[in-house]
Amino acid sequence: MMTTSRRDLSIVLRETIDRLIDGVPVSSLHQSATRLTNAYRDGGGSVAMTDTIDRLAYAAMRVPATFAAIRAVLAELRRRTPDFDPRSLLDLGAGPGTGIWSAWETYEHLDTVTQVDRDGAMEQIGGRLLEGTAVAQPIRSRWRTFDLAASAAAAEVRALGAHDLVLFGYVLNELPEGRRGPAIDAAWDVTTGALVVVEPGTPAGTARILAARAQLIARGAVVAAPCPHGADCPLPPNDWCHFGARLNRSSVQRQLKQGSLGYEDEKYAYIAVTRQAADPCDARVLRRPRIEKGHVTLHLCERDGVGRAVVTRRDRESFRAARKAAWGDAWNPI
Repeated sequence: MMTTSRRDLSIVLRETIDRLIDGVPVSSLHQSATRLTNAYRDGGGSVAMTDTIDRLAYAAMRVPATFAAIRAVLAELRRRTPDFDPRSLLDLGAGPGTGIWSAWETYEHLDTVTQVDRDGAMEQIGGRLLEGTAVAQPIRSRWRTFDLAASAAAAEVRALGAHDLVLFGYVLNELPEGRRGPAIDAAWDVTTGALVVVEPGTPAGTARILAARAQLIARGAVVAAPCPHGADCPLPPNDWCHFGARLNRSSVQRQLKQGSLGYEDEKYAYIAVTRQAADPCDARVLRRPRIEKGHVTLHLCERDGVGRAVVTRRDRESFRAARKAAWGDAWNPI
């Protein structure tokens, strides 16, 4: 039996996916991957997966990137709310259960997971991914099949009961605009600790995050990350807040995505809110820092708006910290 440590979980997940698709012709996976990619680009919403090959192609293409983005978001949530120790997770729009991997790596006492997806066949894919891993051993998992875009979805979400941590990972873009608000409200109603919403790191994805953010703040939610404040977003209309998570690709993933590099950068936007107090950062690095001779320039979202910090070598400790800072990091001047 394969065992898993939290330190090497991304590697285990990648290897598990490779085993899942072992023996499946790459040409068939590529055909399905191309169809799914084109459908997402053309419609930008929910894409039906008609058979097992589509689901396997989806798992190979999207699961590692989704895992990397959600893991990065949950890690930041943990930094902002160090006393939050969830035992239960509700993953809305779970797909093949990617959220369970990211949450288990972040929160060691997680033991109960409810996974919701409109495609009941995803349960089998998710189960096969977990087989033989340490992720599955301490977790009590239940699956529910219903469409979050349906008129009755909000009532079905509330019927699932309270959960410490609720996750909306890459789901709002698949819902009609009129269903997004009720879905967010229902998710918040069953959240006892923290609610996390993740979307693609595009202008449209950021717009959906900002709408969810405003709605949740109006409901009394406390912004934990990435924002250093709960005020209106200070970015101009032609800009958008997003971040990146780098992940390694397997050879099959390179073939499916027609990429030559051994890695990719998953761009994402997110909001993490809580019911209890949080410790938001003083500022957030919004761009890759520009490191030049004798100084580092940081483009920041600060508590009083968007700003720029030029950190010079004269301030040794801050200069050292600025040279290590990365896009998306919290910035707390020393």
